[in-house]
Amino acid sequence: MKKRISIAVLMLALIGSMQISSRAADYVAPPDVKSADNGYYRTELYFGRSKPRGGLVTDDEWEKFLAEVVTPRFPDGFTILHAMGQYREKNGKIDKEPSEVLIFLYPRTKLTPSRRKIEEIRRAYVKQFNQESVLRMDLPQTVRVMF
Repeated sequence: MKKRISIAVLMLALIGSMQISSRAADYVAPPDVKSADNGYYRTELYFGRSKPRGGLVTDDEWEKFLAEVVTPRFPDGFTILHAMGQYREKNGKIDKEPSEVLIFLYPRTKLTPSRRKIEEIRRAYVKQFNQESVLRMDLPQTVRVMF
C-alpha cells in the first residue's frame, strides 16, 4: 500500500513539474516591452584580496581599483559578489582569502573589445597588487534583456 502511495505522489509531482515547465516555455513578454535577445556573453573574474607580502587589499584600495580601472571600461555596469576563496600558491601553500567576483555581460556584437577590456582589468590587478593571477571564466550565455 505504501509503495502505491509513493508512486502516486511521484506521478503527481512529475505532472505538476511538467505543467510548470510548459508554462515557463509559453511566456511571452508584454507587447510594450522590447527584448534584446541577440546573444550575450558572460565573463567572470575572481580577485583574491590577500597580498603576497602580507595584509589584504583594503576596501579603499578595492573601491579605487573599481573606480579607476573597471568602471571606465564598463560604465554601463557589472556585478560584484563578495566571496571567500581558496587557492594553492606556487610554493604549494593553501591560502584562504577574502575575494571579489566581477561578472560582466556583454553583447555578441561587442565580443572582441569587451574581452580585451576584461584582460586589461586582469593585468592591472595583477600588476597593482603583485598577484600571481586573476581567474577568468568566459561563458557564452543566452541572456534576455528587457527594456
